[in-house]
Amino acid sequence: MNDTIEDPVDRRSVPARVGVAALNLILPGLGLIRIGDWRGALFFVAPVALGALITFGFGHLPITGFGTAVSALVLVTVLLAAMYIAPILLTWRQSRHRIPSRWWSRWYALMPMTVVVLGLLQSVAPLMHHFYKPFYAPSDSMAPTIGSDDKFVVDMRWRGPPKRGAVIVFQAADSVRISRIAAVAGDRIAMRAGLLIVNGVAVAQHTEGRVMVDDIDGRHPATILRERLPSERSSHRILDTDTSLFDDTREVTVPPGHIFVLGDNRDRSADSRMPVEQQGVGMVPVTAIIGEAMYIHWSRDHAKIGNRLDR
Repeated sequence: MNDTIEDPVDRRSVPARVGVAALNLILPGLGLIRIGDWRGALFFVAPVALGALITFGFGHLPITGFGTAVSALVLVTVLLAAMYIAPILLTWRQSRHRIPSRWWSRWYALMPMTVVVLGLLQSVAPLMHHFYKPFYAPSDSMAPTIGSDDKFVVDMRWRGPPKRGAVIVFQAADSVRISRIAAVAGDRIAMRAGLLIVNGVAVAQHTEGRVMVDDIDGRHPATILRERLPSERSSHRILDTDTSLFDDTREVTVPPGHIFVLGDNRDRSADSRMPVEQQGVGMVPVTAIIGEAMYIHWSRDHAKIGNRLDR
């Protein structure tokens, strides 16, 4: 027979327990700290661990198709939910009775603790993005390789040297842009009737097929060409929509410390063929390169998910 008498003063009301448990929505583990369970502080590292998992997962376990992309999204969602649900449930179970408060579990300690930890967490994403970072394409300038709104991962550890054929993200005068390196320092480059000429030699091209593409003027037929630049590791596809002012350009020499970039959508790309004054980028300084694109991790065209861009 149990003769223990519980003091109702030492019991938390349901609203109070809900409030304490809700502290974990501000910061995982904060509710546990409030009720005196110091192990709740271990949950503070959960957002950091999840951020690291996503970041290095991008770099070392790349998406290989639509199914993998969906699976990765489900996994991240489950982990994100668990990061909050687990401390909420633990706090609810342990908050029934009040215990003598430690100094570090009182309100005056929790407030500065929360501010400091949240401030540190704000620096996690920028720190992780020094390794791998997701970007999205705002236009079709790199179609058919990368279409508008395609999302891709960039290796931010890139240190050079620049190589012909590499798809890079760089800082232009007005925005961050993505293009393909067509020529490096010392190369002579020109366009003749839409054909790229590098160091006096025409770049190999062959027709792959015809497609319909969307434009501001409606839908237009376009030719898909397969092209391979000198010393490029593998060929890539480009779009030829129609004739344009930049199908023919005079030969120029790429100066030291610079690169010449082109969009794969040759007739719809403001690239090194256009000066900055005409919304182009001119010769791009190597120091403006942010990183090299690795692969597409999400696209409305599910067949493109997992396509490598660094081969």
